[in-house]
Amino acid sequence: MKDSARAFLEDVAKRVPAEQVEITVRELLGHWGHTPPRNYTIIDEIERDLAEYGLTTVPDLADAGLRVRIVAAVTEQAPPQDGPAVEDEEAPVRVSLSVGDLRSARAGVQCVGLDDTLDHAETLMLCDDYSQLAVVQDGRLHGAVTWKSVRFAMGRGEQKVRAAHDPRPTTARLDEDLLAVTRRMEPSGFALVKDDADALVGIITRADLADQFVDVAHPFVLINEIEQRMRHLVDRICTLEEIRAKARYPNKTNGVHDLMFGDYKKIFEDPDLFSRCGWAGIARSAFVDKLDRVRVIRNEATHFRPEGIRDEQTQALKSFIEFLKGMDRIG
Repeated sequence: MKDSARAFLEDVAKRVPAEQVEITVRELLGHWGHTPPRNYTIIDEIERDLAEYGLTTVPDLADAGLRVRIVAAVTEQAPPQDGPAVEDEEAPVRVSLSVGDLRSARAGVQCVGLDDTLDHAETLMLCDDYSQLAVVQDGRLHGAVTWKSVRFAMGRGEQKVRAAHDPRPTTARLDEDLLAVTRRMEPSGFALVKDDADALVGIITRADLADQFVDVAHPFVLINEIEQRMRHLVDRICTLEEIRAKARYPNKTNGVHDLMFGDYKKIFEDPDLFSRCGWAGIARSAFVDKLDRVRVIRNEATHFRPEGIRDEQTQALKSFIEFLKGMDRIG
């Protein structure tokens, strides 16, 4: 265990459970000398060290968004294992996002007061390119105004924000399921976000959802294309018996569609099977290394992390696709 991690855990263990310790995932990883995105090796290392001090995270580190709380473990923890952590062959796909996974959910929100002028509200929206503003008076949320509601109120000859505000805007909590909130915000196109202390911390909009979807979905599109090409290649060079001999779960393998990325690696580590590709001048070991890197990136991408995968990882996926396309023309 790193000295920085040990010092951090010793400090937290003294404060919990009397004090609630909340920390960003980035800060937590930093105590172990890591930076986002997380993979299962990193998660396993941190969780084992937390367990050694009788601690755990809420939510689980594998499912956390941007922040976690460190609390006393309430269930019996397995003793720390000796030796390096072992990464899962195929990481499970995280199938949902919480509101807090969107960057804008914690980025603050521009506010106006009930007695501010509509000109003031309109100027803020024009200058900062906002379509919505929260209406806050004496530290309490009173509603929201939109570009449309401000213009309509002006058209009626009104001058104050109170004449344009919606007193019951859609609101959401950071830990709420994003899909459920998306359905609620359909009429207005936005939701104001509050934390556990009921403080206003951000706003999410349809545009935020679209931007985040592109960031999250793009790696899956690339990985899916790689997998389709790998299946086509394996189907061309292997019999079903040979596929089953390399599969992690041979009894459940009835064809290439049942293979996992770890299975592809085992197939192409076999010199005889690799030679059937007919790729003159292509080194088997180098190809297997690149394939294994795709597997690691795939495992990180399937965490569905708000911080996404790194640009160089996306480029690695694109480069591997171009390689496979070129080899298809040769094969």
